[in-house]
Amino acid sequence: MLNLPPKEPKGGDEGNTAAEDASVETPLPEAGEGRATPSRAPAALGWAEEEESSGRSAARKAGRVAIWLVIGLAAFTGVRTWIFPTKPPAPVEQADPQAEARKNNVPEAEAQQVAARFARSYMNWNAADPDSRAKELEADLAKGVDPKLGWNGAGVQLVAQTIPGTVTQVGGKRARVRVDVRVSVVTGSGKNQRTATSWRGLEVPVAQGKGRVVVTGQPAMVGMPTAADYKAPDGPEADSQLSGLTRDTVKDFLKSWAAGSEDQAAAPGADIQPLGLGLSLDTLDSWVVDAGSGDKRLGTATVRWKLGGAQIQQTYQITLTKVSASSASRWQVEAVTAKTA
Repeated sequence: MLNLPPKEPKGGDEGNTAAEDASVETPLPEAGEGRATPSRAPAALGWAEEEESSGRSAARKAGRVAIWLVIGLAAFTGVRTWIFPTKPPAPVEQADPQAEARKNNVPEAEAQQVAARFARSYMNWNAADPDSRAKELEADLAKGVDPKLGWNGAGVQLVAQTIPGTVTQVGGKRARVRVDVRVSVVTGSGKNQRTATSWRGLEVPVAQGKGRVVVTGQPAMVGMPTAADYKAPDGPEADSQLSGLTRDTVKDFLKSWAAGSEDQAAAPGADIQPLGLGLSLDTLDSWVVDAGSGDKRLGTATVRWKLGGAQIQQTYQITLTKVSASSASRWQVEAVTAKTA
């Protein structure tokens, strides 16, 4: 054998040399030597095993736990509820008994209008023309109701005024309407003929018909209100000095007011409407200014007017205001209203 020097690898031959070395089998140990059979060196295969870090292991375990939790939740709630979530129940509206009852009420404004018109026709009769009354009543009566409504066809009575009042709802779209009626009754004839006027109370039964309110049957006369007790509050003390100083001012204003020239006697800017023709001042019975201070003061005037050939006494609350011009000042009437007791 010739002792030649080892061949140096050229570029690209390192890999080939390693492959050739790897292809050379390591001799097997003889039997009985107790050594394990060697395997190919890992380095010769080009990779090496690494131990997994504890952080990556914990992250992998946590991911597995999360996946199983999602699967368990889907099994418990149902996948369908995720795709089509259940809508929350609609809020339960609380029933309003009064609102339900109002649905069965008769419209009050229409009921009053119908009842007042009907009451005028019902309380108006004339034996010489019975058909006119019947025709008027039929316009507001429910169909099929006899328009005579219990009248025997005799006598004469005229209606001057009707005032509709309280509507009492009775349910089922039915109601009773109170109407006050001013009537004039003619008695006697010739020189003995007399006319007596009085108020009558009437209750008219109505109902909501098809498209409108109608009277359902005979009305009934009822009593009129009686007087009730009332105690007026104590009035303020009087300013006697100012009352005396302004009495002629108030009296002159009242005369001008009755004559239709109130603007000349009232304070600048006052808005006082005229009384109308046929009225004149008879006397200023009393004038008292309430105690107080300032440039506006209240007073009470008791006045006696001449009207229609008679005298009638009335009480007013009058507002005075102090009007200044240059260095002088005086009181004038600014407003006139009814006196509230």
